[in-house]
Amino acid sequence: MQTFSSSHSFLASRPSFLVNTLFLIGVMVVYPLAGTLLFVLVQGGASASVSFLHIDRSMLPSIRIIQAVGQICVLALPVLLLAALHTGRKNPFSRESLAFLGVRRDFDIGAAGWAVCGIFLLQPLLYTITALQDLYLWPALGEAGAEVVRQRDVMDSFMKEIALVRSVPEFFFVAFVLAVTPAVCEELLFRGYIQKNYSRSMSSGGAVLLTGCIFAFFHMSAANLVPLALLGWYIGYIYSKTGHLGVPVFVHFVNNLAALLLLLVTDSGGGGVQPESLVTAVWWWPVVGVSLGLFVLVVLRLLAGLSPADMAGNKV
Repeated sequence: MQTFSSSHSFLASRPSFLVNTLFLIGVMVVYPLAGTLLFVLVQGGASASVSFLHIDRSMLPSIRIIQAVGQICVLALPVLLLAALHTGRKNPFSRESLAFLGVRRDFDIGAAGWAVCGIFLLQPLLYTITALQDLYLWPALGEAGAEVVRQRDVMDSFMKEIALVRSVPEFFFVAFVLAVTPAVCEELLFRGYIQKNYSRSMSSGGAVLLTGCIFAFFHMSAANLVPLALLGWYIGYIYSKTGHLGVPVFVHFVNNLAALLLLLVTDSGGGGVQPESLVTAVWWWPVVGVSLGLFVLVVLRLLAGLSPADMAGNKV
């Protein structure tokens, strides 16, 4: 267990389960409100909110900046300040404060590599879940299911607009906004702070499951709730076993970057295979089975690759 030489030890000042939950609820309420406020301030007036779902290309730089600034200010900065309070340090970027969140220098490249393999091996299952929902669940729910699909399509259209690039420098800027910033800010909040504090009030496995569910709800997408929860559980598991926030941040970044590249390829005329055609194909199910088998092996390999020192010091 990580300890600190401060008179304000974490064990003496950690928030209770209720306080931790209230803080999280506050963040989830403030985050969309802050984004809306920044958007109105930058674009000017109520007319900006009307044009939010019909993006003019001239608005893209502002929206991207708002996306990044909102995550940094609402997700990352409060966590850094709280970590400083827990460790009794005035500097939120002190070694003790960062170590409290799991930010350490001893980055395990091997563990990160295996963890990234796992995130890719998980994709066929996530793709299948999405396709089965489209084929059976949403139609069975009638109007409610149709509304879920409509909201997802609106958000997908919005993200395609945000990800639209016309030059190499613009691609790197978009990658920073959609891949780097969410990976760092969301992992600081959900794994570095929330999961860590929940693990003080319940079992490590319970903290992983609860934080993964909250991570899914945070993205406010009913259509992607199950896939996002599975991703959150896997990333939470990685953090619970490595105790190093850099590993889940790297995995989160790679996942987002791969999604961005796939979006750019399919949107540039590459097309793409419809999910329904895959799940109805006989050959697809052995692919899913093999990928899940390999995923289990990767998880076991990731666990076996941890040294005894890691296993003793990564209790979050």
